[in-house]
Amino acid sequence: MIQSEVFYLFCIISIGYIFGNIKIKGFSLDITAMLIVALVAGHFGMVISDNFKFFGLAIFIYAVGLQSGPGFFENIKKDGVRLNILAAILLSSIFFIIVAIGLYFKMPISVIEGIFTGSLTSVPSLAAALEVKNDPIISVIFGLVYPFGILATVLYIRLLPFIFRVDLAQELERYELAQREKYPDILTKNYMITNDNFSKNATTKQQIESMSGTIIQRIEAQKEESCLIEENPILHHNDVVRACGTLENLKKLELILGKEMQETHEFHDDMKVFRLLVSSKEIVGKKIASLGELKSMRAVITKVRRAGIDITAHPSLTLRLGDKLYVVAPSEYSQRVTKIIGDDLLKYPAADFLPISLGIMLGIIVGSIPIALPFIGSIKLSFVGGILLVALILGRRGRIGPIVTQLSPHSTSMLKTLGQLIFVATLGTNAGKYLVEAISANGFIPVYIAIFALIFVLTCMALLCRFVFKMNFLNILGLLSGSMTSTPTLSMANSISKSDYPSISYAAVYPLSLVLAILFSQLGLKLW
Repeated sequence: MIQSEVFYLFCIISIGYIFGNIKIKGFSLDITAMLIVALVAGHFGMVISDNFKFFGLAIFIYAVGLQSGPGFFENIKKDGVRLNILAAILLSSIFFIIVAIGLYFKMPISVIEGIFTGSLTSVPSLAAALEVKNDPIISVIFGLVYPFGILATVLYIRLLPFIFRVDLAQELERYELAQREKYPDILTKNYMITNDNFSKNATTKQQIESMSGTIIQRIEAQKEESCLIEENPILHHNDVVRACGTLENLKKLELILGKEMQETHEFHDDMKVFRLLVSSKEIVGKKIASLGELKSMRAVITKVRRAGIDITAHPSLTLRLGDKLYVVAPSEYSQRVTKIIGDDLLKYPAADFLPISLGIMLGIIVGSIPIALPFIGSIKLSFVGGILLVALILGRRGRIGPIVTQLSPHSTSMLKTLGQLIFVATLGTNAGKYLVEAISANGFIPVYIAIFALIFVLTCMALLCRFVFKMNFLNILGLLSGSMTSTPTLSMANSISKSDYPSISYAAVYPLSLVLAILFSQLGLKLW
């Protein structure tokens, strides 16, 4: 077994991990060290088959998509158009700079295409170029530029915060603060119903909640029959109501009810406030409105705390693993309410492999479906694009029927780490075995052109995003990685930022960037 690929793989991971964690004045190579070790190992004949690479890539991309899914669609609505325009500018700039330099030096178009696809380290782009012109020189130049393209972009992402003198810890803090500002604090206040209309018209609790956007958690009725026993009781004049919501929504409620009570009010009921973590598979991925068992016990979810942010518990809100729920319920049902919600993340299954395997399988199928485009022909999302798209959707939904697609944080982290280590180690050995031969045959000029185009365009785009659009540096790192459809640079971005926030921008621009990279790889061969 010492001569086996499994032994080679874990040797490279172990040595690369050790060197990657050595810090000199606060700087470490991180995952770049593993890539360098793998390139050297590949040159000396330690080769790992592509099956390992695709396995690592599959679980890494699936975990990234699953984790990014909830924030991805929200990000697309708000910043998606701008991010994708910037990604398109970045890709087209790299393409036209490489073409212009190549034509200036009178290089064959096949060499230029090899430089472009190799600089992006994009196998789908290479495959698309070979479909138009099956010239082996494209593959040779791709193989020459490919390892240097990976090394240059990964190192550049690693050095970019130092170049811009950015403190990533402060950027992370600003990012989370900006997220919190999007979600105002949820407040709780008491009101006495003094609006005379409640004496004339029968108005229910749900009607008031719908009009004000608040959640009514307790009612002390002046009439005995009006107690909060049924799910949707009628409110009466002089009833005392405790409600929670944003300051803006509570002001709406005050206009409807008539009077906020400034003094503390003691409710004479058996209701108790519970703070519980969502950890039960039975409710992960379900909407609050569908939790009928809680309603039957008169339990009201008043607030959801997610990733440090308070969210109003609207009936349409989908619950995620690890959400902290504020629940008001009769004290006699404390054990039943706790059992339904879970409140123990350690009891959540470490990893349910059925949704993982089904998701990856479905992603590979989706990536294999040809998509017809006018003037270009049919293209495919590819292995990576299909898995990422499916994972984003599954991450957003949380569950499909009885199958819960969301994983525990520990499982997601393990999948990502394992996937990226296997992927980078395999990638490096396969690139390293032809590195010296390719340099001997073609020299370093293709490499110089690729690195110049990459560094120049990435620097200009980083300057534009930082100083013109005032973007958070975590979003910039994700944008640059996604625009190049580069998984190793995303790994580096997540690693140095000690967060997964770059993955959101990465996922937002990856699909369009992949399509554009494929189109550009064919465009050059058709135009020249």
